[in-house]
Order: sequence, then C-alpha cells, then structure tokens
Amino acid sequence: MGHPSGLTGFRKIYAACDRAMLLILAVSWLLALGLGWRYAQFGLATGLGTALLAVAGLAYAAAPGATATRMTLTTAQALMVMLHIHLGGGMVELHFGVFVTLAYLLMYRDWKVLVLGAALFAVHHLLFDRLLAAGFGTYCLSEPDFGRIVLHAAYVVAQTGIELVMAAHMRRNTKEGLELHDLVRALGSRDDRLALDVAHVKASTSAGLKIKDSLQRLNAAMARVREAAQHIGSASTQIAAGNTDLSGRTEQAAASLQETAASVQQLAATVRHTAEAAQQARELSDQAMRVADAGGSAVTRVVSTMEEIHRASGRIADIIGVIDGLAFQTNILALNAAVEAARAGEQGRGFAVVAAEVRSLAQRSAQAAKEIKTLIGASTEQVGSGATLVQEAGRTMADIVASVQRVGALINDIADAAGEQRRDFGRIDAAVTQLDEMTQRNAALVVESASAATTLDDHASQLNRVVGAFDLGRSQGYPA
Repeated sequence: MGHPSGLTGFRKIYAACDRAMLLILAVSWLLALGLGWRYAQFGLATGLGTALLAVAGLAYAAAPGATATRMTLTTAQALMVMLHIHLGGGMVELHFGVFVTLAYLLMYRDWKVLVLGAALFAVHHLLFDRLLAAGFGTYCLSEPDFGRIVLHAAYVVAQTGIELVMAAHMRRNTKEGLELHDLVRALGSRDDRLALDVAHVKASTSAGLKIKDSLQRLNAAMARVREAAQHIGSASTQIAAGNTDLSGRTEQAAASLQETAASVQQLAATVRHTAEAAQQARELSDQAMRVADAGGSAVTRVVSTMEEIHRASGRIADIIGVIDGLAFQTNILALNAAVEAARAGEQGRGFAVVAAEVRSLAQRSAQAAKEIKTLIGASTEQVGSGATLVQEAGRTMADIVASVQRVGALINDIADAAGEQRRDFGRIDAAVTQLDEMTQRNAALVVESASAATTLDDHASQLNRVVGAFDLGRSQGYPA
C-alpha cells in the first residue's frame, strides 16, 4: 500500500514502520495458516489470523503513522504471536516470536508500543498458563508451569527495559536527523538560491539548535556581507568619481606648479642679479665713503688754512696800522721840522727841503699804508667770507660724509637682505621643485587609486553576485 502524501517528520517514519509491521503481520498470518494446517486447527488460524490482518490493514488505511494505528498494529502482531503459540500447543520454540516482535517494535522508536507489547505478552503468559492449569485448552506452554512463565516474563522485562533505553536514544537521534533534514531541505527550498533564513524551521535537539543557530548566524553574516558589499560598491563608485575629479585638479595643480616653478626660477634669477648689483653698489658705496672721508679731511684742512690766513691778515692789518701810525707821526714830525726850518731862515732851508721830502714820503707812505690797509681789509673780509664758506662747506661735507655713511649702511643692509633673499629663493626654488615632483607622484598615485577603486567596484559587484546566491530573508538583524 502507498501512504498519503504530505506526511513529514516522525509521522512519515511511523507510516513506514506501519508498512513494515503490515508486512510482518502478513508473514505471521502465513505462519499461522501453516501451523493451523500442521496441527489441524486451520479454521481457527484462518479466521483469527485473517481478522487480525484485516483490522491492521484497515487501521493503516485510515490513519497511517498515527498513534492509534501503531498501537493497533502492535496489538495485532502480539495476538498473532499468541495464536502461533496456541496453535503449536505451547511449543517453546514459538516463544521466540515474543522476543522477535519486541525487536521489531523497536523500529517505532516509541516507548508506548514497547510497553504495550510487553504488557500484552505478560498478561498472555500469566492468563493462558492459569487457564491451562484450570483445564481450559489455552496453551502458553505445553503444560502449566508458573515458574517458567515468571522466567519468561523476566526475560521479556529485561529485553523491554533495554529496548526502552535504545528507543529513547534512537528517537533522539532520529529527531536530530529529522531536524537536520528539515534544515537542509529549507536551505534549498527557494528557486535556485540557498535560503539561509531558517527561523521558521522548528528545532529542539542540541544538534538541531546548533545547526539552526549557525545557519542564522551565517545568514546574518551574509546579510552584513551583502550590505558591506553594497556600501563598498557605492563607496568605490564615489571614490572613482572623486579620483577622476581629483586627477583633473591634480593635473591642473601640477601645471600651475610648473608655471610657479618657472616664475620662481625667474624671480630667483632676478634676486641673484639684484644681489650682485647690491654687492656692486656696496663696493661703490665704500669707494664713495672713502672719497667723502678724503674730501672731508681736505675741507677740514682748508678751513684750518683759511683760519690761519684770516689770523695772518689780522696781523698784517695790525702791522699796516702801525705803519700808518708811523707815517702819521713822521708827517707830523716833518711838518714840525718844516716849521722849525722856516724859523731858522736861510740856514734851515736845506733842512726844510729834506723835511718836505720826508713829509711827502710820509704822506705817500700813509697813502700807501691806507691803500694797503684797504686792500688788507677787503682781503680780510674776503678771507673771512671764504673761511665762512669753507666752514659751511666743511659742515656740508660732514653732512655728505654722514649721508654717504648712512647710504653705505643702507646699501650694506640691502646687500645683506638681497643675499638672504637669494638664499631664501634658492630654498623656495628647491621646495617648489620638490613640491612639483610630489605633485607629479600624487597625480600618478591618483591614477593608481582610480584604477584600484574601479577594481574594488568590480570585486564588490562580484561579491554581490556571490551573496545573491543566498536567500537571506529578513534576518539581517540576527545577532552575531
């Protein structure tokens, strides 16, 4: 017989076990017919055996895998073994059917059927032994023997106890296997993708819970990977766009830096020329300072000479004054001598002539002295004016020397500053050159970065395609 579709889990296993038990019942029915034929009880074997097989078949057809069905099949098989023992007249060998049936019942992995079977066999042994002892024709053994019955019951209890432990272990393993089967089936239940979202799959065993938790964690991890891949793809696209823009700006910056470097080099050359001109101006300033110092010294000497001339002119004027006084006194004396000669008469005539000549000489001397005094006065005034002018020239020359010294100091400062600027522009030129080289390297790095961003975007797309092979459901928030 087939079984209805749609059975899952233990129900499906129970249905398979029901089919197996039906097959065992069929074999037991054939054995009952054989024993009935052998021991001239074919009618009992046929009637009771067929009834048991029919009841079992109807129970399976009504509800395969149900608890009532397996209880019915268990009862039918136990009654079939009891029929065998009765038909064989209590043959000991037929009691092996009890232990074989209990072994068959282990396939259900259900303690209820084991306890039911053991209870049925225990009641059968005790009841049929006592009925046989009472004179009824019901056989458990060929003759009543309560001790052997108790021994048989002890074996049944021992086997049943062991099988209960085995059934519990088998049921646990089967349940784990079913949960793992459900989890594996859930993985591939959606189109061609692996469905990692198994939250809807029930799990209660240790292995099932661990696998389910692992799959949920894997689902959450893949969800985060998918989200990260999407972010990476978006970021790489932005990076690529930014790198393209940055590459253009870097190229513009490199071109500007090249122009700046050329301008700085020209400016550095101009500063070098200025520094050289400032050095030449310093040398000329030094020469002008030396000439101005020499001119100042010469003017100082001229001023000193003019002062000496002025003093000498003063002394000459004093001497002329003395000469003028002497001429005046000589004139007076000559006049007095002429008066005295006139008084002397003829005798003083010669003396009068001499006196007249002396007076004439004195007058001419006085006139000459007066003229000389006038000339000396004019000369003295000119010498004084010259001395004043020379003093002014000296002061002017001193101012010129001071100015030349200040100019020389300024030129020295300019020369020093020009030299410092020359060194500074040398460093600036080197720095700009280095900056230009760095900008060129940066431009190359930007190109490499853009290529890397493109590659990263390709990898992110591949990662998205890989993650797309998993159906992640709505479990992105599962804890890591």
